[in-house]
Amino acid sequence: MFHRVLPYKDVIDNMLKSNSDSIQLMLSTGEWQQLQHVKDFLKAFFDATVKLSCSYTPSAHELLQHLFAISKVYRDIRELENRDETLAPIVKAMTTKFLKYWDDVPLVTIIANCLDPHWKVKYTVKMMQKYKENLGLPAQNEEGRVNYALETMFNLYNSRINVVRPASTRSSAGSGSHHGLLDDLRDEDDLDENASMNELKSYNLGMVEKHPVDILDYWKRHSSASPTLAMMARDIFAVPVSTVPSESCFSSANRILTDKRSKLGPNIFEKLVCMKDWIDAENRTQHFVPGETSSCVETQGSGTATEAESDDEEYDPKDTELWYLRNNY
Repeated sequence: MFHRVLPYKDVIDNMLKSNSDSIQLMLSTGEWQQLQHVKDFLKAFFDATVKLSCSYTPSAHELLQHLFAISKVYRDIRELENRDETLAPIVKAMTTKFLKYWDDVPLVTIIANCLDPHWKVKYTVKMMQKYKENLGLPAQNEEGRVNYALETMFNLYNSRINVVRPASTRSSAGSGSHHGLLDDLRDEDDLDENASMNELKSYNLGMVEKHPVDILDYWKRHSSASPTLAMMARDIFAVPVSTVPSESCFSSANRILTDKRSKLGPNIFEKLVCMKDWIDAENRTQHFVPGETSSCVETQGSGTATEAESDDEEYDPKDTELWYLRNNY
């Protein structure tokens, strides 16, 4: 609401000035500034909610970035409190609630951010240090913590993956002897270990991506050069950060099991829910609210499909995650 009102600040003031009975409703310059601060404060939470509730794109690697953005807002508000204590009680209560859940960021979230080629380990460590600083938390050895967590998971995945390694180049002169076979096996172990460590090191020491990339396509293209990391990325990015997409199935079920269809058997009901979700998923219309005449608004709790009925623009399934950017929102 604030982002719609603030651009019309002068219009609202002039309108109130034109009516002597409404002059007392005018906001002072300080009050308008307070509204701007509240809007900036809430925007970080709004952006995080919208982005992390997406159901068509991975979100695990973006959680830490949004947590950092929120921590930066808390820091800015604390600095602002020295001049204006209006928001102090609200910010204090929200900070306490935030730290209750995000005082210690889960390691899987940190690893997911490391697997983002825009950040990797180097900038993930720097972001974690700034995150602690913004929230006033005691400094820790974030670099050692991040590297240990990433290497531990990497070694676990590497022990389970069957990667084709280059064959040994040893001479076949002693291959028939006992010592020749033992030496070959030792060489294969050394080669496996070096190849594994080179995979992780080459990724961390490589250049970070400076342009936006599709993270799934990135790891698909690098699956040959970094098979272990690609497998880690596939498993981690498959986990949604928010439970909103799964909860939308229950809302969709409520639209099927109505008062007029209350005697559906569990087998038929399950088939209807699955079929509807599969069809909507194919059309990328799982989260549209019916009844919208001018646009398609994605509401993650609806689970029902509809198409836009607009004369100016056509419905594009690719815009399902960008409903909040539409002019009529």
